[in-house]
Amino acid sequence: MTEEKKSQDMELFGTSSETKKIAVGVILIALYAILALLPMSSFIGAAGFSSILSFAICVAPLLGIVLGPWRGFGFGVIAGVVATIVSLPFGGGVYLIIPTTILGPAVAALFTGLAMKRTTKLSGISIPGPIITAVYLIIVIVLYEIVIYEAWWFMLPYMLAVVVTLFFQIKKFEFDPNRSYLQLIPFIFLGAMLDHSMMALGSVYLLQIPAFVFGYVIFPAMLVERTIATFLGALLGFVILKIFGEEIGSSSN
Repeated sequence: MTEEKKSQDMELFGTSSETKKIAVGVILIALYAILALLPMSSFIGAAGFSSILSFAICVAPLLGIVLGPWRGFGFGVIAGVVATIVSLPFGGGVYLIIPTTILGPAVAALFTGLAMKRTTKLSGISIPGPIITAVYLIIVIVLYEIVIYEAWWFMLPYMLAVVVTLFFQIKKFEFDPNRSYLQLIPFIFLGAMLDHSMMALGSVYLLQIPAFVFGYVIFPAMLVERTIATFLGALLGFVILKIFGEEIGSSSN
């Protein structure tokens, strides 16, 4: 095979891979918008057909896993906007009650994507992705505790997410589609907590929900929701990687 032929083959493969990632990204946006109309819970503040929390949280981490942090962030912004538009005929749901939730999928995609690799290139500079993700989570914890310190335990799942993220950095645990798909579980859990962070901060600073509600009403429900989201999201990720190929699972672009 000539060098020119090899070059052409490599270019075609790269183009095919990028096209496939974008196509899957579009599918994930559509899936996120559709699942935003499927209630998971409606324990407080539900509006219209869409509940305070929907099954869309299962999709948000996959944007970062499939597309990487930077492209995933962009697609996540689009997903949040599209989900808001789709939910408007049903009252707008959580997106109008807590506008910060619109950025949930973008935040989940960005920081989940960063956590997938021990280092990520940014303008030619290697940055420690998991550490940056952990710093973001710590900021969320501090901002919450400043106002709602009476229900401090609400942040326990976030603290676990910090430990998981630091484990990624210290143990060099990186997502590899050639290994067991069980490795999706910690990344999906992390992404589910990141997606929830926008709702949590909005609930604190926009809705000003009291500590009692956070600690005794929302917290038990959140534990159930994050568990469901983690396993359903991992199952969905398994299906996507099986159908669309391994190369979309190792993006860091």
